Amino acid sequence: MTRAGKDEKGAELPAVNRNAVVLEMTDAYLAWAKSCPEGDVGLTLDELREEGTVYLIPEQDAKLETWLRRNYAAMFENELAAWCTDESFWPKDRSFKTFKKFFKVSFCSIVLDIGREAIERDRASG
Repeated sequence: MTRAGKDEKGAELPAVNRNAVVLEMTDAYLAWAKSCPEGDVGLTLDELREEGTVYLIPEQDAKLETWLRRNYAAMFENELAAWCTDESFWPKDRSFKTFKKFFKVSFCSIVLDIGREAIERDRASG
């Protein structure tokens, strides 16, 4: 499904040929983050959620849950590494079930580009 929006001047907003996955940390992620060596025991879930991650993924005709089951591991590891780079402190069980305990997952089938500048890739991420 494609839907165009309009900016403040009434110009069409271009749709991007991607879907999006939004990860929102849960209490399980918070408990893990607090258990890490540099974890802040006073950290709250609201503070943790202030900075989230949106993953742009290929447009999906099939069920997004199927795509997520095949591709969750890279997102899971990225989110763990964002908090603690020492993999020895990562959960031993990094199954899809654990991923779903650590994150509330939302899908967006419509991605609109409201920015005026060209989209650039961070060279470190490829």
